[in-house]
Amino acid sequence: MEQGASRYFAYWGKARMQEGASQRYHLLAFHALDVAACGAELLRLPRFSLAPLAVELGWPLPAVEKIFTWFLALHDLGKFARAFQNLAPGLSPDLVSYVPARRYSQRHDTLGWLLWQERAACLGASLPDPVHGFWAAWVQTAVGHHGMPPQETTAGGLLPLQAHTFYLPGDVDAAVAFANAVAPFLLPTDIPVPGRAQRQTLLQHAWRLAGLAVLADWLGSNQAHFRYCEHPQDLSAYWCEAAQPEAAQAVRMAGLSDQAVSPWQGSRVLFPYLASPTPLQQYAATVPLAQGPQLFLLEDVTGAGKTEAAMILAHRLMAADHAHGIYLALPSMATANQIYRRTAAMYRRLYMAGTAPSLVLSHGARQLVDDFRRSVLEPQAQDDDFGYSREESSASAQCSAWLADNRKKALLADVGVGTLDQALLAVLPARHQALRLLGLSGKVLLVDEVHAYDPYMHALLCKLLTAHARQGGSVLLLSATLPAAMRAELIAAFQAGGGHEGVEPAADTRYPLVTHVHAEVSTHACATRPQLVRKVAVAPLHTEQAVVERVMNEARAGRCICWIRNTVDDARHAFTALRSHLPEKSLALFHSRFAMGDRLAIEAAALDRFGKASTAAQRQGQVLIATQVVEQSLDLDFDIMISDLAPIDLLIQRAGRLQRHARHGDGEPATDGCERRPAPTLYLLCPENTDTPGSNWYAASFPKARHVYPNVGQLWLTQRALLAAGQIVSPGGPGEDGAVRSLVEAVYGPEADPIPDALQRATQEQMGKDMAAASQAHFNALNLERGYCADSSHHWYEDTQTPTRLGDETCEIYLAREEGGGLVPFVAASAFPWEHAAVRVRAGVAGVLSARWQARFGPAIDALRRHHRLLADPALVLPLVREDGQWVGYCERNGKPQRIEYDDVLGLRI
Repeated sequence: MEQGASRYFAYWGKARMQEGASQRYHLLAFHALDVAACGAELLRLPRFSLAPLAVELGWPLPAVEKIFTWFLALHDLGKFARAFQNLAPGLSPDLVSYVPARRYSQRHDTLGWLLWQERAACLGASLPDPVHGFWAAWVQTAVGHHGMPPQETTAGGLLPLQAHTFYLPGDVDAAVAFANAVAPFLLPTDIPVPGRAQRQTLLQHAWRLAGLAVLADWLGSNQAHFRYCEHPQDLSAYWCEAAQPEAAQAVRMAGLSDQAVSPWQGSRVLFPYLASPTPLQQYAATVPLAQGPQLFLLEDVTGAGKTEAAMILAHRLMAADHAHGIYLALPSMATANQIYRRTAAMYRRLYMAGTAPSLVLSHGARQLVDDFRRSVLEPQAQDDDFGYSREESSASAQCSAWLADNRKKALLADVGVGTLDQALLAVLPARHQALRLLGLSGKVLLVDEVHAYDPYMHALLCKLLTAHARQGGSVLLLSATLPAAMRAELIAAFQAGGGHEGVEPAADTRYPLVTHVHAEVSTHACATRPQLVRKVAVAPLHTEQAVVERVMNEARAGRCICWIRNTVDDARHAFTALRSHLPEKSLALFHSRFAMGDRLAIEAAALDRFGKASTAAQRQGQVLIATQVVEQSLDLDFDIMISDLAPIDLLIQRAGRLQRHARHGDGEPATDGCERRPAPTLYLLCPENTDTPGSNWYAASFPKARHVYPNVGQLWLTQRALLAAGQIVSPGGPGEDGAVRSLVEAVYGPEADPIPDALQRATQEQMGKDMAAASQAHFNALNLERGYCADSSHHWYEDTQTPTRLGDETCEIYLAREEGGGLVPFVAASAFPWEHAAVRVRAGVAGVLSARWQARFGPAIDALRRHHRLLADPALVLPLVREDGQWVGYCERNGKPQRIEYDDVLGLRI
């Protein structure tokens, strides 16, 4: 079977090792054509078109598509290596024999690239000038189909790889024979000759080609469509009669077909409840759109309807054929959950009746959101493919994990809602990065709370804006409190990708403000609805005891109160201090160190008790002690707000939860929109106000929070500006005391007051760390200019290992309890019980199980890990038992014992 032109039929491409399987393997030649056919089918969809590449190359589009398809047929060149074939010896006497001297120490994608480098003239005999660097850049996008570019050297980076280490001469001959056998019916008859300048054009589009290769390989590995075939047949016949028809079905069943966008017919069609649009929403519905990629930056007060305005703009961009979908990027999972629910109610109106657009939620705990889980269709069952190695799973195994992991799929959905992290992975060296970038292409990228990101994420966001603009994407940025310097950086990043560098935006201090960026930059000042124009008084409290007394007095008066603390420990301390003074049912604690099931229950209770529809009876005398978890994500409305001192933008956000919706004096919703409660006051727990603070000015009052907000200079400026103004005026006019824009610039702007000498050292240290974080982002981000190759980054990682955020790493503790002789999840849940029992903590804070606990529960934990991949090492499974009325477990850290307690009132304590 290894003689003659059909020697390539002696190689398996997919295999399963189960005894008794009717077909144990799928011939490599056929799998290669399956994937190529899927790629060709994807190109039929406008969203995946290669027309931009063809235009920039100056080549006919059909020729570009055929070349792409041929290279996809070579995506598994590395599987011709005997080293790879050795992974499944004895499948059939018709296949090549096992040769132990060829050890599989490099992934097959790297082996394919290695073979091309050494035998390009033979493999690409049908190409003009086959050894040209242009074709080498293209082949890397195909062989790197498992989500990372192929390696150039050994893992240590010192020794060059050589083909003969992995291939026998017959393997090379078979690969060459296959490449030449499929060329007549895959390649165009007249192949353009690439010039040197065209290589740079290809490098810019290489990421798109690589993303398509990943997607095509996923589709072509689906056994529900491409059944295993062990018997040789004519390749062109297989292409026409099997590969192409099944590829069409596979693409259709994957839900990737284009959905027809509905025409723009006005805001009321999209949002029927918008009888009286806000000025911002009116602007969004009427502003003339530009040609090509464009950015809108919406700065307006809380409650101005920024999300609806952004969706109006997004729909108009889609209807004008600037985009086919949207990805909504939020700062947190809780925010994403809320926006997902709002989007679910309207997203179908973006598309024509009779279409089936997909909506996907994308973050690490999406499966715990009931609304999303109910929306997911049953996946098609797939047989288990033989896994190649621990580090290299087959495409079906990756695909199964990928389908279950909607964080990746979200960017391919018509409408995706998730955290910004999922989009940032498109510009980081993470597995399937190119797939994420492909998913974003042709979409409007909507980023909410754009001011809320630290210097590291902000720098990555700028990289993403450049990349998205470069591939023709439009962007909507939303913020209530954006410093001018940050605004300028975001605009410049988008301009760099759109080729409009040097077009300086005019300084505009008006607020609210919309900035429209394309070939030109224009600004528009929006009015504010009278109902949203308000003044929030700011009153200082200098001791926790003073806050406790204020809370008790307001609760006795029947008002509902929220005290936002800056750390979990401080929140617990405040809760404990109030617990003996208030009825149990009127006091709640909400922070991040609850098991996810309990956290979701607390969140739901808070929305019920303090949400927009809450009644006077539900709210009366209720107190919520919370951390930053209520800062941005939840639509809550409190009569009284107290906050620890925090940066100015966060305090403005927190004040947005104070008298958020119009109510009568007793707290009952006011249907006429008129607020009748006493004028709002934000009580600020802060140090004594002084012009000559000591170095421990903030730390003395907030010893734990100083690690959360270490820039004490900004905190001092925040307190100084707020107390000097005595109010937050929303929106406020230029020069008005307490105007939102003035407060933000008083802290972050170039004209801010000098920081006292005693605070200079700590402030400068933090500024240095911020600059280092931004530099780290530039270092970590991909160099997209280099194209899809190993040199585009210093390191490539799994997507779960690539940092989208800096700071302390976190991990999950999975809480368990004894039942029926084994261990079960501590939090009862009908679906995803272990996810509901997980608590996120700082990595390493819990340590490992103590020797006593390991001896007692080790066998039961091992049994769990065999059945639940989520609990596999190094996940920490912590069994809890009842001791002295408490649920406790024991760990040890650095050799020292640690007692860990948990309950659904206080959360996890170490």
